[in-house]
Amino acid sequence: MRPPDGYSLERPTLAEVPEILALVHASDIAAVGFPDFDESEVTAALTAPGFDPAADSWLVRDQERELTGWGYLDSPSDTAGEMCCEAYARPGADPAVQATLIALLLERVTARAAAAGHREVIAKAVAVPTEDAYLRVLAAAGFELERQHARMSRPLTGTEQPAEPVPGYTLRPLRTEELRACHELLCATFAETAHPLHSTFAEFAATPGIQWADSLVAEADGGDLAGVSVCSNQSLADNEGWVKWLGVLPGHRGRGLASALLCSTFAGYAAAGRRKVGLGVDTTNPTGAYRLYESLGMTAAYRANIYRQVITL
Repeated sequence: MRPPDGYSLERPTLAEVPEILALVHASDIAAVGFPDFDESEVTAALTAPGFDPAADSWLVRDQERELTGWGYLDSPSDTAGEMCCEAYARPGADPAVQATLIALLLERVTARAAAAGHREVIAKAVAVPTEDAYLRVLAAAGFELERQHARMSRPLTGTEQPAEPVPGYTLRPLRTEELRACHELLCATFAETAHPLHSTFAEFAATPGIQWADSLVAEADGGDLAGVSVCSNQSLADNEGWVKWLGVLPGHRGRGLASALLCSTFAGYAAAGRRKVGLGVDTTNPTGAYRLYESLGMTAAYRANIYRQVITL
């Protein structure tokens, strides 16, 4: 796939992270009104487990060598059967820039799936509803709307307190030796949702930016893990705490564990001096997660649409 006339393609390097971040910030501000990506997230995208920077990402530059587009596969896993295509463009750029990136990413998704022996693969993409030009690019490439995702946040006052004890359970920090059990719990928790956790244990344990020491578990009196709140530093540059994953096993729901884990996580972030806390959620999650977050004072900073297409090999 060739770029439009006047543009060139390159592979990104870590030395270009600040330049990429400036492009993403410009795109974020145009789409949602504020930057929603930080330097650690760009670095994490280019160093994620399973990611090949020499094959899974491209930069687009114009004739003046200004960075105009960035595309990459988001945390690709050859065992998952699905991969997410991310394509950013400088506001006002020729729509062909994102169209080129999406075409390249779809080719790469197909190639990786074929190499892994899959007979089909699901390609996904994310776009804010106001990104009209990008929405047309995705539609032309064969993507269809699947669901909607909300980026939620709430301020922290510094007075937040850990949750009251939940009878039959103990809330405590996650232990290093419990990472495999934590992974199994989250896989089971998200299996019923539209966004299951596909990562292998090795990929999960190596997820960039995770703050395992600040993460919490709900341990049942019998010793089994019933729920977990996993923290990340992905919004550290904005002094925002981030809940990467929150999960409670089906057999332990209805007891207030999710609320307790979140309240205690909020208190931990407040004590650490964070000024707000955020997370992402599927607004159609059958567990009622969106309503729970609203009840705890979180509001949607913006919503994004998730698109998908099935590629048969």
